[in-house]
Amino acid sequence: MNLRKVKTIVVKEFKEMIKDKIGALVIFVVPISMMLIFGYGMRLDVDKIPFVVVDYDHSQLSRELVYKLSATKEYFHFIGEVSSEKEIDRLILNNRARFGIVIPPDFEKDIKSGKNKKVFIIVDGTFPYRGEMAKSYVVAVINQMNLDRISKLTGAALPLKLKIRYWFNENLKQEYLMASGTMAVILFMSPAVMASLLIAKEKEKGSIYNIYTSSITKVEFLLGKQLYTVIVSSVNFLIIFLMTLLVFKVPFKGNLLFFVLASVLFMFVSTAFGLLLSTFLNTQVSAFVGSIILTVVPSILYSGYLTPISAMNKNGLFMVHIIPTYYYMKILKSCFFKNAGIVPLLPHVAALAGFYILFFALNVKFFSKREK
Repeated sequence: MNLRKVKTIVVKEFKEMIKDKIGALVIFVVPISMMLIFGYGMRLDVDKIPFVVVDYDHSQLSRELVYKLSATKEYFHFIGEVSSEKEIDRLILNNRARFGIVIPPDFEKDIKSGKNKKVFIIVDGTFPYRGEMAKSYVVAVINQMNLDRISKLTGAALPLKLKIRYWFNENLKQEYLMASGTMAVILFMSPAVMASLLIAKEKEKGSIYNIYTSSITKVEFLLGKQLYTVIVSSVNFLIIFLMTLLVFKVPFKGNLLFFVLASVLFMFVSTAFGLLLSTFLNTQVSAFVGSIILTVVPSILYSGYLTPISAMNKNGLFMVHIIPTYYYMKILKSCFFKNAGIVPLLPHVAALAGFYILFFALNVKFFSKREK
């Protein structure tokens, strides 16, 4: 392999990028925009849920229940009391409330006499996840009231208390997970899109015929394209990594050098995948659309970005293990949150190296220097 020829390909691509100022701007703007949109927009936290109350009892105990719910300001936003269930329906229909509590008549009287009493919850089920979380928050408050009341009636302390300590993401900040996970999605998508466009662009312009007739080998040509893409993508990596630390304030606990090297390896994987797509696609539009679909969608669905891997069925688990982003996501989360050390992450690095060898070998096999 002649490294001077590889260098020539790299320099040529940089010169073309400088000439194409709009294209160069897009290369850097798209990853930053995705980081901001996904980092701020892809939050699954359910908090400050607006709710209303119909209190038919107006007793001390019913007011205590309303107070406990409204005092939990992190999860609930108390709008106020309404007169009937129809009013709850109207507010939910108009998106002013997400659920309503109905406290029945004789609520306090029946409870003090030892009777079971039901509190009704009317929940907006438009978004099932949000509705289920709202219900669970209310149930948690009511269960705590029941425990406190049992303790007062018996005069004895509760025999079992639950003390919770969260590790790694101590404050359960969903934005930490979204911002750091978005890095993995971008680093698989952006280099792959760039790489796929490089060869497709030459096919459209006809300049690919210069490669067909030149003395440069397939390996030299592909490696030159790939090195250019990795160099440019490394600038994007630095930008979105600093955004993750400084803008989203995600703590980084792992080995920085190891993480950078693993990220560079992952960019080599994504560029090799993009080049592989471009060997089968002849236009920039098809290369762009194809690379977006085959990188972003699997990365979001099968990497642990949104859905826990343990919750997937057998088919889902199979898909997980053929997506490179899954292995990089493991490295990323361990470095950001756990400081798990290098040795436990080496199998994931080996998997990424295997993907790179596979993709690059397929590139060499399918890329033809002579048009058939």
